[in-house]
Amino acid sequence: MPRRQDHTPQELTELAIASVQRHLQQTAASQLSLRKIARDIGYSPGTLINLFGSYSLLLLAVNARTLDDVHQQLQQAIRQSEQQHGSPVQQLEAAANRYCQYASQHPHLWRLLFEHRLADDEPLPTWQAQRIDTLFSLIESRLSALHPAASADQCRTAARVIWSGVHGICSLVLDNKIFLNAGRDNDHLIHSLLSHYLTDWCRT
Repeated sequence: MPRRQDHTPQELTELAIASVQRHLQQTAASQLSLRKIARDIGYSPGTLINLFGSYSLLLLAVNARTLDDVHQQLQQAIRQSEQQHGSPVQQLEAAANRYCQYASQHPHLWRLLFEHRLADDEPLPTWQAQRIDTLFSLIESRLSALHPAASADQCRTAARVIWSGVHGICSLVLDNKIFLNAGRDNDHLIHSLLSHYLTDWCRT
């Protein structure tokens, strides 16, 4: 393949990320490869390696965009609940439901967030760690509003407990492994999880 110089590094970054996102709307990440992405955008695999550092870091850049999208969706859900005078619990429930909706609408992008692994000796980049912290801070702020006496550490722990439970529900629903009668959807499960957990948590 002839070497191309049609795009700036930033433009090429956007092309590569968009190509992965486009593929993941239709197929799982396991069906992708660096060569497929390079061929799709008309560049050599080596050009993408020079740009991102590795195929793994290209996928991590895609995950960063997914986290940005998830953050925007959760923030919007919380804001809409606030505008409807929802309580902190209702705001958390709205965010959790939106999270599961995103997973249902973009299953391959969502799964890549958790299936992708960096090498053991490769630390998580600061820009990705900051995105994760920002996402959790949305939940922690609602927990602090719900239970002002709770410490920051207690809110951080509770946010991760809630996320673990909600994530488990989303994953099992996507895999059709909940084994409940029709009508018992993930909204009902999320409501049960949050109402019971947060009632007990506020007593601590």
